[in-house]
Amino acid sequence: MDEPTLPEIPAGRMAATRKRARDIAPPPEHSSTSSDPAVFSSDDDPALDNYQGHTRRKRRYVGAWFDQHPASSDSAFEDDSSPRFLQPRRVRGPHAQQPGQKREFKRHLDSGVWMGTDGSLTDSDDVFELEPATAKLPLPPPQLPPLIPLPPARPRLTPGELEVQSMIRQCVENGTERVDLSGLDLETISDGLLDPISDIEPIPNVAKDVEFEKRDPRLQVFLFNNRLRSFPASLFNAEHLTVLSLRANQLTTIPPAIGKLKNLEALNVAQNYLNYLPGELLHLLHKGKLRSFNFQPNRFWKPDTASFPPTMPGAPEKYELLTFGNPSAADRQPGWMGLTTKLRFRSPVQFSDGARNTYSAFKLPPVSRHPQEPAREGDDNVEVELEPFTQVAMPKEVTRELSSARLPTSLMAAPRGARSLFELALRACATSAQADRIAGWLREDAAEFPWPAHLAPAVERAVETHREGGLWCSVCGRETLLPLAQWLEFRHVRLQYVMEGVESDVAELGQEPVPFLRVGCSWKCVPAKVEAEGEEKEEGKEEE
Repeated sequence: MDEPTLPEIPAGRMAATRKRARDIAPPPEHSSTSSDPAVFSSDDDPALDNYQGHTRRKRRYVGAWFDQHPASSDSAFEDDSSPRFLQPRRVRGPHAQQPGQKREFKRHLDSGVWMGTDGSLTDSDDVFELEPATAKLPLPPPQLPPLIPLPPARPRLTPGELEVQSMIRQCVENGTERVDLSGLDLETISDGLLDPISDIEPIPNVAKDVEFEKRDPRLQVFLFNNRLRSFPASLFNAEHLTVLSLRANQLTTIPPAIGKLKNLEALNVAQNYLNYLPGELLHLLHKGKLRSFNFQPNRFWKPDTASFPPTMPGAPEKYELLTFGNPSAADRQPGWMGLTTKLRFRSPVQFSDGARNTYSAFKLPPVSRHPQEPAREGDDNVEVELEPFTQVAMPKEVTRELSSARLPTSLMAAPRGARSLFELALRACATSAQADRIAGWLREDAAEFPWPAHLAPAVERAVETHREGGLWCSVCGRETLLPLAQWLEFRHVRLQYVMEGVESDVAELGQEPVPFLRVGCSWKCVPAKVEAEGEEKEEGKEEE
């Protein structure tokens, strides 16, 4: 049985459809009408049955689909092993091939492979170039996309910081809750370097016949005997921090965000250059778990008790009740022992605006200098003016009518009123990705744009406050970047215990009272005035 194949196209019909006749000559051996002869086998026809295992052999064919011929003489179709070959069309003109000239690669109509030159633009045999058409309308010049400023490069870690990074990594891997970074001569700690401390998880003690119990970590961080000039803000994210030692450094302030460390039991900030302590630390002393607090020696401001009149009995307690309300006291069971404070004196209030212009006669002393800065007169013995609890010295502008054009209404805003546009703008700058560069841009463009002189310092202070964890009003508790009222409270830190429901003082930590800084978000968030005994009696007579 003959194997079915494709029908052969008659030569006469093909010649009739062509525009001109072509000379047919015998092709060379093993050639085809295509540059790459197509090779087929009998298995390529899906209509054939699978004859695997029979004795018949596969048959191979060469040629185009319309001119297939067996490649060997074993085919029953035809014994001719050389397929017919049509001589390619003769090219006339300058591109005609001369006798003896080597054949170049050209495109053939029966081939799907284009082997022309790189400069060919059309599909025809003749190669010619097209000139680009001229535009009818003038084209606008190309506009480049605006340049996007790159984020600031991350500073490289110092050798000391690389050692800190390695030690923290080991503590995280081993579950070590004690992180000792003391004596490494550290001057600064990059942002985020201490963040992995929050990931430390203690390895539970698994023993036979002992119930497994997972507990919270009790982190202890020791950074004493270094040269740190700023408090490492990354520690505020360590929720389970119980012990923190920053003794023997060069700190001048402690950020208010230290109040976030609710589980702190021991704090050591002795041998630094502190002038005051943040008021947020009082929450840890009164209602927190703080049991050990070392803060001496430091450069604390001292109260000027020489010109201070005698304090009315019970005035400090009334002042705290009227100003801060009745805070819920800690649950002190019999046998409890912890740290508390007792108010002794208060300074006048410093009233200012967003540009740091002071409206009151009282001003806070300048913050202590670092050891590298030149010495200033009176840095070691600074005495602060005091004010009786029965008085509150307000600026003269406050006593006038509120409709005065010289007094901005935003300064007298309610404690929970709308924020000023200036504070909203500072908050946007502080939370921006380019926060570190905005103040520099304001100073660089000062020659071209007359920015206000207080704008760049205000942005720097807002960025620093945001980086340190934020600032909250001591009276209403609202977060703010512009403290418009500030005053000092001098308190004695004392150790107290409770025995059978009676509170008793064990000892006072330090002979002199320590200043705590309080802030207000507006001119209404200020200390309350305690009425004197004589004033209360006179009011009682008037009512009768």
